[in-house]
Amino acid sequence: MGYRTLDIPPKPEDMLPRFEVRNGATLKVSFGCYYLGVGHDPHFHDYMHWPAPNYHPGPICQMHPPRDIPRWRECFPYPKLPGKLEHIDLEDEGYTSVEIVWDDDDVLDSCTCSADFSDDSDNVIEISVDTAFDAFQDKPLEHRFTVFVGGDSVGKDAVCRGIMVVLPGNASN
Repeated sequence: MGYRTLDIPPKPEDMLPRFEVRNGATLKVSFGCYYLGVGHDPHFHDYMHWPAPNYHPGPICQMHPPRDIPRWRECFPYPKLPGKLEHIDLEDEGYTSVEIVWDDDDVLDSCTCSADFSDDSDNVIEISVDTAFDAFQDKPLEHRFTVFVGGDSVGKDAVCRGIMVVLPGNASN
């Protein structure tokens, strides 16, 4: 199916979420953790309706639809999720710790980081990064990180892989 290929495939870092913060400010991000309830058959997940060369690309639902819906049009262009999102009670699941791991350990020389479970919701993880890099006016600094949750009974699981983009400026202002 040649119409599915890209001339220039994206680099893996192009798919990472980017979180921008001005140098000297604090980046605060919350991550909700959910199970996607069973609701679709993986055998029907691909090649059911779209993509086709004569349709405009967009978000799709490729589930097999109910029999009374003609021509599967309910899936195009904005789908319903193929299942129901269910909160993960992280502490009940056995997770006891949250950790931010930076690809470049030198980030910790210029940042103060904290990560913990939210006090308001049992399925949310909150991180906070106080930036204090030396003053710079060049292009933004990009630092890749991964947020992990862990526990003795469950091991270590990644919550998010992302990029912190520090915008130019003087940290003392």
